[in-house]
Amino acid sequence: MAKTIAKNNAKIQAPPIPVKEERNIGVELFRVVSMILVVLLHVLGHGGVYSSAGALTDNYKVAWFLETMAYCSVNCYALISGFANVKSGFKFRRIVYLWLEVVTLNVALTTVMHFLVPTAVVTKDYWLRAFFPLTRRAFWYFCAYFFMFPLLPILNKGLMSLKKYQHIIICFMLLAPTIFRIIMNKDNYVLGSGYSALWLICLYVIGAYFRIYGAPKWAKWFVTLPVFFIATYIAWHHKINIETMYAEKLITKDSELYTNRGILISYISPCMVVMAVCLLLFFMQIKIKHKVPKLIISNLGKATFGVFILHVGAAFWYWKDFWNQFKAFGKAATVWEMLWKVAVATLFIYLCASLISLARIYLFKLLKIHKGVDFLADLTARSLDKEK
Repeated sequence: MAKTIAKNNAKIQAPPIPVKEERNIGVELFRVVSMILVVLLHVLGHGGVYSSAGALTDNYKVAWFLETMAYCSVNCYALISGFANVKSGFKFRRIVYLWLEVVTLNVALTTVMHFLVPTAVVTKDYWLRAFFPLTRRAFWYFCAYFFMFPLLPILNKGLMSLKKYQHIIICFMLLAPTIFRIIMNKDNYVLGSGYSALWLICLYVIGAYFRIYGAPKWAKWFVTLPVFFIATYIAWHHKINIETMYAEKLITKDSELYTNRGILISYISPCMVVMAVCLLLFFMQIKIKHKVPKLIISNLGKATFGVFILHVGAAFWYWKDFWNQFKAFGKAATVWEMLWKVAVATLFIYLCASLISLARIYLFKLLKIHKGVDFLADLTARSLDKEK
């Protein structure tokens, strides 16, 4: 009898303890690199580096090559959203955390700029953007993501139920409008040149594919990195070649060719999509075992959205005395001088904003803000689920 009981007990196994999946540290590094590229994009463009360089000079061409290379950064960030969230549990409180991050950082930034920076002009509109980021559309990416967020559980469930070939077909169908735009020179699919929730959803679906099925066997670094730079060169050369034709008076400024010279340097350009996908495939396969680098990358990854909010917040974005100083970079005596100055400025903005963003994260932990949000979220959920 005892042997029978023991035998039956041996057949009974304890349910497996769910193991929390560790974050892909390579993708976290990709998140960091993507945000550095966003800052670089703004230093070159909003800072006036390439616009201050003489047309078709070496400084101009190199600045535009960097601009082209960095232009895929927003697409990268959207791909990461799909990669990171398709298998994660859905909680509405996450958008509340994000909203709190946007408001607290922007209000703090506006306050500091108003009281401590004499050369900054802080208008009533800047304050309204700080307190009401959604209604004032203070940050287009946040507004687009806010619209997409409630659709994520539907997207995730649908994507996880697809067969591999179905997911591949959907990805190509979503990318078809990027080709049609070049052929027809019209955004007939209301993608808003990439500044829209619809475009973020397209990239989310693509990023989710690589999370579900992993990187293809052919996607080694010696394939993805060369393809990235080839796509960069194609987009850059297209623009520079047309401007050279204009300089040589082969085309007029009113010609359709000249007007659309930057069509490949756009969020919804096929080149930018290919570049972003190549970078995702490259970084997602990076393995880092040492604890210290992983800890640094993980913390910097958490701070990336805060970096975006801080350096494009209206009070800082329109601080002319700060941004106008970068125009001198375009007039540097040599390309190398311009490059190191741009690199220093980009890293300075990124690191300062990262430190402030991390300080906000740890302050919230100290004040237990997340616990308060969790309590209110759970209370709301119980109230809504309660039977009448």
